[in-house]
Amino acid sequence: MTNLLRSYFCAVSVIAVALAACDDGLPTVKRALEMAGDNRPELEKVLEHYRQDPADSLKYRAAEYLIRYMPYHTSYPAKPYYAYCDALDSLFSSATEGDELLEKTNAIAAGFGRQLKLSYDIRVIGADYLIWNIDYSFGLWRTLNYLRHLRFEEFCEYVLPYKCAEKQPLDTWKRDWRDYGRGELDHIGQIRDYKYNARRAAEAVNFQFQDSVKMRRVKDAKLIEVLRLNTLAKQPYGDCRDRSRFGLLNCRSKGIPVAFDFTPNWPDRSGGHYWNIVLATKRRNVDYEPFRSYPGSYHYTDNGLAKVFRETYAPHPLLLEALEREGSLPASLSYLFMQDVTGEYGRTVDISVPLFRERLRTKYAYLAVFDNSKWVPVDIGRIRRNRASFASVGRDILYLVVGFRDGETVPMSEPFIVDSRGDVSYPRADTTRLGSIRLDRKFPAFTHIYSIRKYLQRGRIQAADNPDFRGAKTVAEFPEWNLLAGETAPSDTLPYRYWRLMSSSEKSTDFAELYFYEKGTGQQITGTLLSSGAAVRNPNYDTPGHISDNDPITYFAVQDSTRWVGFDFGKPVSLETIAYIRRGDGNTICPGDEYELHYWQDGGWKLHDRKKAERIYVDFDSVPLGGLYYVKGISRGEQNRTFLYENGEVVWY
Repeated sequence: MTNLLRSYFCAVSVIAVALAACDDGLPTVKRALEMAGDNRPELEKVLEHYRQDPADSLKYRAAEYLIRYMPYHTSYPAKPYYAYCDALDSLFSSATEGDELLEKTNAIAAGFGRQLKLSYDIRVIGADYLIWNIDYSFGLWRTLNYLRHLRFEEFCEYVLPYKCAEKQPLDTWKRDWRDYGRGELDHIGQIRDYKYNARRAAEAVNFQFQDSVKMRRVKDAKLIEVLRLNTLAKQPYGDCRDRSRFGLLNCRSKGIPVAFDFTPNWPDRSGGHYWNIVLATKRRNVDYEPFRSYPGSYHYTDNGLAKVFRETYAPHPLLLEALEREGSLPASLSYLFMQDVTGEYGRTVDISVPLFRERLRTKYAYLAVFDNSKWVPVDIGRIRRNRASFASVGRDILYLVVGFRDGETVPMSEPFIVDSRGDVSYPRADTTRLGSIRLDRKFPAFTHIYSIRKYLQRGRIQAADNPDFRGAKTVAEFPEWNLLAGETAPSDTLPYRYWRLMSSSEKSTDFAELYFYEKGTGQQITGTLLSSGAAVRNPNYDTPGHISDNDPITYFAVQDSTRWVGFDFGKPVSLETIAYIRRGDGNTICPGDEYELHYWQDGGWKLHDRKKAERIYVDFDSVPLGGLYYVKGISRGEQNRTFLYENGEVVWY
């Protein structure tokens, strides 16, 4: 749970519990006015302002909308918050990237932390400000061509709110940033095809910063979230959340109907993801990630999504209800202001899951996915007749229903898979039916490996009786199709002292590790490193010694006879097998590393065995078949994964 979420969650929890004591918990204008305390006259002034003229009936409804959901929102005080942003601006303008910059930004955040205390909007917002915001927003809706397709309900979520990010100070940001970073927005209004096109409007302002804003990902940042547009543009670090926050602030300040979508956790790896979406004028809504893609381009099109939410001004009704009645929510679902939009991103299905008879006593259940080490809730559902119901669930994904109490998740169902047809199945380990499982990876290979495929093809092994490889014989060719790892038997079993790895053509080929196994004994043998002496391209990753450093992340690029790497075994040796690991993500099974195999049984993971790999695969025997399995690397890395084993093949989930 991040510091940002923790401070927000604590603030909202207090007011939610107070609201729960009032009545049935439904957000109403009446409840909001009661929670306003001494600030109630300011809100009543807004309502009275629009009640007087029948022509303002729609504005009156808009005012009711903002006030109804206002009690759950908080903001930073503008003066100290912008002083914090000014301090960051000064630092970003003079400092270079690196750890020193991160230390200084952390120090600035720590220095301002005491001044930046959150206030409930309902208790501090002024009537004049709220009236200005409503009038200004209606002016945008009625004059901007790319907003004319929005219904009133959409206008209330994507144009009307006085803030587009939680904790954002209460100020005239819409007007103040209107002329900042407009790009070609004013140009496209002259073209008939673009004039009324919201996607083109978002594209125009996004291109303005496509090459100028550079955000690199960093760890250990202890920052107060930056919500000022020009400061975000200078910020040299950040992740998809920061990029998408920038895109949202920039577009909303121009009245462009852009939203902030996210998935709490990927269904097949750790972590979540954030991006923007445009409420398109003509076709479906279009998603993109600022500085990485533009509206309508490729953006994780092939990735599975268990659940997707859109940040909104109105809170999620069921999360709000659960918070008010039970007092807490899982960290992954602790942000209240969102709605489920999973159906916009792919094929979904509604499911009803039977729960354990002996389970946590609660009215709410959470749908969880596995994040490499634990189950992470990604949706909330109701429990009726000992079944948990969830709507619009992503397909071809492994799930578990959990309860939440005292900060911990507790399994309330067996793990299950919603397949690509929407059918639900429950893998169960059969302890009466045993078999063997062979693993050559501990984590699935993703697209970043495929993206470098031209460097991962073929390769050959030559053997000779002299160190300069005169008259060398090619004894093995590695296949073009195998992008990961493999092994092959040499075509010549005669003994040779010198062996080397080369590319199969003039093109470069990258290898991480190379292993030799002696004929007769099957034992791995090592020799003295040899190389062509070519210049080192990258001392951190691309040097000859990396071919035998027992690190699958480092590699060496071989290229015909100019860049090769080999071994002197000290005497002629005959080989039984040659194994290789290509450049990759470090998740190939590595000889000498230890691995654990677990299977799910009786509500938890059960350790089956722990083994040291002797080859580029590891075999586990006497495994209960038909179950859900989890492989965990002990020696290195954090990426470990769940899988099924069907017909001798690993099926990752």
